Amino acid sequence: LARTAFFLYTEFNQLPLISARDTMTTPTVFISYSHKDEEWKDRVVTHLRVLEMEGMLDVWDDRRIEAGDDWFPEIEQAINAASIAVFLISANFLTSKFIRDEEVSRLLTRREKEGVRVIPIIIKPCAWTQVKWLSRIQARPKDGRALSAGNENQIDTDLATLAEEIGEIVKREGVRTNGRSSQQLPPDKISLAHLPSTSPD
Repeated sequence: LARTAFFLYTEFNQLPLISARDTMTTPTVFISYSHKDEEWKDRVVTHLRVLEMEGMLDVWDDRRIEAGDDWFPEIEQAINAASIAVFLISANFLTSKFIRDEEVSRLLTRREKEGVRVIPIIIKPCAWTQVKWLSRIQARPKDGRALSAGNENQIDTDLATLAEEIGEIVKREGVRTNGRSSQQLPPDKISLAHLPSTSPD
């Protein structure tokens, strides 16, 4: 038994080390927006790409759908895979039937049942405080100020702050694979009782 334990300990220590980051699934940030606000979507995505380049997350918006693809199943799949959803709030967004009925509805259901984080960003002035489902969710920029109300420097500052906040959320909450966090056990935690026997008996 001692010889078997020594062999297993030696073999374990020869395995390549795998960091927690390597065993985790990269979280997806789903961007929900009106195509009439595409310029704002591009600015938000540019700041989130900083985190994407660091391997912290994957940014998804519908411009990733390729020619010839069935666009609705692609959106459904992205919604189902999202860990974080960013809503770019404007009158265009709030009056889009498809956005409200398909994207917002599905993501709010996942928020309630699965804890998906939904982050509204007020990009243009609109009557968003009168929308029941939206008024109860903490929005950005702080105090419900519209991004478009700031100058160029303020807009970039707000978007950089948003990216940093999402980065902190990802690091703090972590990412789970199949509902369980992945972790490698150290040698002293391995139980021989749970290992297959090589004895003919």
